[in-house]
Amino acid sequence: METFKYFEQEGNTYKLKVQKGLFYTITLGCIAAIIAILIYSTSKATFLYVAFFAFVGVLAILRTTGVIAFNNQSREIQRKRFFFSAPVNYNFDDFDHFLISKQKSYFITVSIQAIMVMRKGNKTRHILLAQTLFTAKPLQKLSEEISTIMGLPQT
Repeated sequence: METFKYFEQEGNTYKLKVQKGLFYTITLGCIAAIIAILIYSTSKATFLYVAFFAFVGVLAILRTTGVIAFNNQSREIQRKRFFFSAPVNYNFDDFDHFLISKQKSYFITVSIQAIMVMRKGNKTRHILLAQTLFTAKPLQKLSEEISTIMGLPQT
């Protein structure tokens, strides 16, 4: 039995670990921004700024409740964005490719995303797996673990 760094195994189901540190950091940043706005802002748009940062903070907290599960027995991927959203199922056969997207600003990599591209029917769906800052190495290892779980050929 293999152990994976980015997954928790429950029988034949592998659940992707949520990046709680990233989302809680975003939430704390939003709380700090709200406090700074309430203390120092003299603008008439203070309410809108506070509402915006509160909305982003709540979305970050809700994102920690999302689940992406890979079931080897039924060969399905189940994705739930939030705890109250309906799950969406994809078959392993719907998998097309992985996409690792880098965003650079002034020659510095500021954000990297690992995306799983699925083709369901005639539609292309993108499943965001994880995000990192500055380096793509963890996302490469994540895609290798997913390839192992799904039984894809290693390149």
